[in-house]
Amino acid sequence: MFKLMLPLLLILMVGCSSKKAEVDYDPSFEVIALATFTIVHESLDGYDSLNENRIKEAIVDEMQRKGYKNTGKDRADFYVRYKNSIKEDVPSKSSFGFGLGTFSSGLGLSLGAVSRSSNDKSIMIINMLDPKTKNVFWSSSFTHNIDRSKTPKESTEFFNKTIATMLKDFPAKSMKEHE
Repeated sequence: MFKLMLPLLLILMVGCSSKKAEVDYDPSFEVIALATFTIVHESLDGYDSLNENRIKEAIVDEMQRKGYKNTGKDRADFYVRYKNSIKEDVPSKSSFGFGLGTFSSGLGLSLGAVSRSSNDKSIMIINMLDPKTKNVFWSSSFTHNIDRSKTPKESTEFFNKTIATMLKDFPAKSMKEHE
């Protein structure tokens, strides 16, 4: 019986590992003429962490893959602003329990575990702004657990993949469909 329950328990523990970015947009904003962009990120006290630089590079690479040209602020059709904030010490609410035994023979086995560890979460937001009005016309957000054990290469690969996921639907094809 244990052999039958083990695969089910593993599936429940792993759950759904693919994450999806949340996207919102203004359906009335005209996106057809957009061709150039610039990043207008302002870090606190002029400090850019290595991850902020990785995020900037990933955004530029992904936007260029989509056919947009990175240009100066005065010539950009739209601005890209991002924020990467950390929500510290989010308590884990996971637990696991399993029991096995027989009543008549007096044999029993029990296994239990509760995770009381803390997890820091990172919330990444990318906003596309109209340079004339400074209003956001498209936005994407992504929340993930922070893994501080990644190598620099793994961190770069993670941000490249995350930014690609976040910008997958930019510009929203349905922006024109809702008019």
